[in-house]
Amino acid sequence: MLRTILSIAILTSLAAASVVQANPSKKSKTKTSNSTAKIEPAAPLASGWSYASGVWTHVDGYKLVNGQVVRNGVAIHKKAPPPPTKAEMDSVMKKKPAAKTAAELAAEKEAQRQRNLAPRPAPQTGFHL
Repeated sequence: MLRTILSIAILTSLAAASVVQANPSKKSKTKTSNSTAKIEPAAPLASGWSYASGVWTHVDGYKLVNGQVVRNGVAIHKKAPPPPTKAEMDSVMKKKPAAKTAAELAAEKEAQRQRNLAPRPAPQTGFHL
């Protein structure tokens, strides 16, 4: 019995080793750049405007500068799009809550721990006869 279990274990380990050797991992030979994190612009709004890195840009190559729509690059014979509406600007510019510091996280965790450790009254179910 012990001999059979041992032989099955050895055979499975050999089979697993042969499978691993049969499919070597392919390493990418392309160089990876060590650049900083890329800032990707937000998805364009329905009007075609998007806000990235503090600049409003339009998909047709226009930019919003000091409240005026300015063409980037070669001029084309096309009417400039209207600037983004106030509602669009406000929805994109909403400030996200700032990241909490380690001290704030620790204080919240301790408060949660105290709440969890506080005794609770027993449920008042049933009746006594």
